[in-house]
Amino acid sequence: MFGQYFGNYLIEKNKISQTEFEDVMMQQQISRLKLGFIAVAEKLLTTKQAEEINDIQKKLDRRFGDIAVEKGYLLTEEVTYLLNMQGSSYLKFVQALTENNILSIEEIENCLEDFKKDNEFSDSDLDALKTGDIDRIISVFVDVDIPLTGECISLALRNVVRFINNNIRLKKAYTVKEYSFGNIAYQQVIGDHQIFCGIAGNENALLSIASPFAKETFQKLDEDAFDSVCEFINCTNGLYASKLSLEDIQIDMTPPLYDTGKTLVSNGEIYVVPIIIEGEQADLLVVVNNQFGIH
Repeated sequence: MFGQYFGNYLIEKNKISQTEFEDVMMQQQISRLKLGFIAVAEKLLTTKQAEEINDIQKKLDRRFGDIAVEKGYLLTEEVTYLLNMQGSSYLKFVQALTENNILSIEEIENCLEDFKKDNEFSDSDLDALKTGDIDRIISVFVDVDIPLTGECISLALRNVVRFINNNIRLKKAYTVKEYSFGNIAYQQVIGDHQIFCGIAGNENALLSIASPFAKETFQKLDEDAFDSVCEFINCTNGLYASKLSLEDIQIDMTPPLYDTGKTLVSNGEIYVVPIIIEGEQADLLVVVNNQFGIH
């Protein structure tokens, strides 16, 4: 997931091309991280030390970590730490960039600093993106501590990853009082709390949700495709309703609906969370305990 964020930033800054990005993303799916590369990236070894060990491996059938420990370059505990990092998607992305001679480690580190600064990410934010942990990543882009709203948004985004696409990219959430849409699928939740949850976007954006959820390919945003997006929202709200019921909060779900070419208006805040799926932006819209209407 980190590759989606950092890779798109590199494209925007003309550091890599779209083709190079696609090649790197494909390579990281099948590549296995080299222990020496991880050690250099984690600054536990210098590039010269890693190359020295690689040269020894050309003459002796020995594991990289064993040689590093024998030469006093690494502790056994550090080798264990590096071995545990071999599944890191962040490091696989960086390794693919270097192995394809697209960027050097030094260039990547400089770009990472710019990426962090330009997006106003903290060290903790950057670490969250590197982990690929969706809950930590959500907290970078959404204020998850907002009562009900943060919880509703987090559950919806987790379900996008579970049921739609596990390689999405989020943008910073924001609030508006009015939101004009081309297409929207939505549902109201009523009872102890009033909640509106919808997903809006152009035709391709909603198809990027409808097809994987229904497990069939929709060629156009027809009634069947809209129904698939509606069913996804219904599934998400159903899970949220079950969770709230355990807290003695009673809510009911109205039938999901869809609409086109109108504006959602609220007397309070409409939370908008942009989600990039296969290059298309769909917006998750949530309104909690505020009046709203579609006109």
